[in-house]
Amino acid sequence: MRLFLVRHGQTEANLRGVFCGLTDLALTPQGVEQAAEVAGRLANVDFAQGVSSQLLRARHTADIVLAGHQLNASIDNQLNEMHFGEWEMRHHHDLQREDPDAWAAWVADWQQASPTGGESFSQFSARVEEVVQSLLSTSSNSPQHSDNNQLLVAHQGVLSLMLARLLAMPAAAMWHFHFEQGAYSVLDIHDGFVTLRAFNSRAVWQPATRD
Repeated sequence: MRLFLVRHGQTEANLRGVFCGLTDLALTPQGVEQAAEVAGRLANVDFAQGVSSQLLRARHTADIVLAGHQLNASIDNQLNEMHFGEWEMRHHHDLQREDPDAWAAWVADWQQASPTGGESFSQFSARVEEVVQSLLSTSSNSPQHSDNNQLLVAHQGVLSLMLARLLAMPAAAMWHFHFEQGAYSVLDIHDGFVTLRAFNSRAVWQPATRD
């Protein structure tokens, strides 16, 4: 399996620097342009399957990327971004003042703390881990699908944690992987073994680069 990972295009939350998990925002005009740029760079890929989170910003990005492929992305809510509860659409500067205890707990131990009224990291990581194990299992148990190109469109938190875990790294390693908007990353997964082929690429993908 060759897996193409794409982060959704820009939203107003990205511009404002606020927490945005399950808040369902549309792409900005620049976000639409970023998705179109990825579509152009992946135009030569023969996708067998596409999947996105259920959130509009990811679905719209996937639709744009797959527009020339006669293929629609399926929806997987396990790919939704972490739910930040009362922190949704709020800036961390405000949280330090308005929700200081919860914010201090988060800063001290983000893997055990939870945003007020939101999803704990353990809950979030558990559902992302299900996706990771499914991908590894599929590559091991379905050799006839080993050469399939698959598109997965999701969010910064989901993609960074997914990449860390696919590379057999601990959850904390997710902070090493910042997925840029308007770019794509590529993983080869064969018999449960994962190779990172490209990260935040902005080059036109050529099928001949497979080997």
